[in-house]
Amino acid sequence: MLRHFILTSFLFVASLAFSQGRNEEFAALVREGVKAIEADSLSKAEACFIKAIEAKPADKSDALIYQYIGQIRVRQRRFDEALAAFKSGLDLAPTSQSLLMDRASLYIQLDNDARAMDDLNDILTLNPNHPEALFFRAYLYAGQRLNAKARIDYERLLVAQPQNRQARMGLALLCDNDKRPQEAMEHMDVLLRYWPDDAAAYAIRGGMYQKRRQYEQALQDMNRAIELEPKNPDFYISRALLYKDFRKTSLATDDFRKAIELGASAEECASMMLDNEGGK
Repeated sequence: MLRHFILTSFLFVASLAFSQGRNEEFAALVREGVKAIEADSLSKAEACFIKAIEAKPADKSDALIYQYIGQIRVRQRRFDEALAAFKSGLDLAPTSQSLLMDRASLYIQLDNDARAMDDLNDILTLNPNHPEALFFRAYLYAGQRLNAKARIDYERLLVAQPQNRQARMGLALLCDNDKRPQEAMEHMDVLLRYWPDDAAAYAIRGGMYQKRRQYEQALQDMNRAIELEPKNPDFYISRALLYKDFRKTSLATDDFRKAIELGASAEECASMMLDNEGGK
């Protein structure tokens, strides 16, 4: 993502630099930074971008360079420094939606939902149909149990992008939690029409069927998920819990053991197996 963003933006930055009379050193340093990204040398790229800014500081086009630096620091898990870079960029370009989105994403990663929401609201004030901002604000609203607000954002996004997988799944889960089982299933059915080989979607719909004690349909979906991704331990755990619900103890235990073979936590699976034995 970082590499793609820099490569697609570089020509714009370089042309802007020359149109504003910036020196050759700036363009050369940005080119060198892009080459370092291509070689996956993030520290070298960051050093080049910092030198490019120093070639003519406080220029508005430096906002993009600060954004690149912030993205590099996120990849290196230097989160406080990344936030500082994003702030420097936004000081120069306070209405940059991509900068605001990068910072909001990092705030979400850091569990700072209030700051993330501020940035998402700013983006949506500038562009009410910004797809990423709508999705992440809906996600945050759902986490705060503000289901009506989350629904509005998901539905607005799906009007513009009816095949947005994450939004469709998010709205289905929201409906399920909001005691709207029919709507939840309708969204899952639509999702699987668009993506008929989506193993996670089958597992989620199977879980919804299980919740409604529609065990035959649940098992069909769990089996399909495992067929599509036979090395995913989570799906075996889900099917084991389904078997537990209708007291197929031996089959449940087999699936727990298979999940452990595929890398699931032996401790957690053992605990669930013991619970399973206790429910016999």
